[in-house]
Amino acid sequence: MKWTVLAVGRSMPPAIADLVKEYRSRLEPFGGVGLEVVAEERRDKGITAQMAMEREAERLTARIARGAMSVALDAGGRMYSSEAFSRQLDRWRQDAPPEILFMIGGPDGLAPSIKSAASQLLSLGPLTLPHMLARMLLFEQIYRAMTIWHGLPYHR
Repeated sequence: MKWTVLAVGRSMPPAIADLVKEYRSRLEPFGGVGLEVVAEERRDKGITAQMAMEREAERLTARIARGAMSVALDAGGRMYSSEAFSRQLDRWRQDAPPEILFMIGGPDGLAPSIKSAASQLLSLGPLTLPHMLARMLLFEQIYRAMTIWHGLPYHR
């Protein structure tokens, strides 16, 4: 099974990019988690937030493989404790989809079409997070879940 984070955005500030790189390297022994960045739609020439999200949604949708489980990050999604998130990831893994794909929107979030088509909506908490920080936090929580599965001391 393949794990991928599909994020709308641009390059990250070095400090956040380094943290994402750190957690991605920590995930390698567990099979790794890919990261693909879909270009953020520029908001010039009269492009509204809604138009930008729909254009980004087209690029996201084109990337979702048949049979993949898609998890859209959204403030209105389900929140989990770290232990419950670990159990949920394990259930998804046991369902054996070819890929579990986490989708993170850009500054305007994800288009309603993406959220309604997703297998699940996931919230990282009640705070509104910059999409770059959400990327890092998601990688950290996936890593934490893997250490919980394997009984490693990181979570304790």
